[in-house]
Amino acid sequence: MNEISVSFPKSLEITLNKSESETISTIKEIVALHLYKSDKISLGKAGQITGKSKREMLHLLSFKKIPINFDIDDLESDLVTLNRVLE
Repeated sequence: MNEISVSFPKSLEITLNKSESETISTIKEIVALHLYKSDKISLGKAGQITGKSKREMLHLLSFKKIPINFDIDDLESDLVTLNRVLE
């Protein structure tokens, strides 16, 4: 996977009161949640950015009170899958 590097001042750890790895995780989470909330990326992509599973991302969205991006196309796709499973 191609990556982008971004530098932040070391003092951010002090501001956040977190270790370096926790600070990096927090920044990734903030970016992923913002992009998901703005409908720029999918739940799966947000999970890739944060290193979390879809289930963990759903829990995080719930915890942060961010609505799930679910439109009529998603519903129709889920209904087709459900019908296939039930047949």
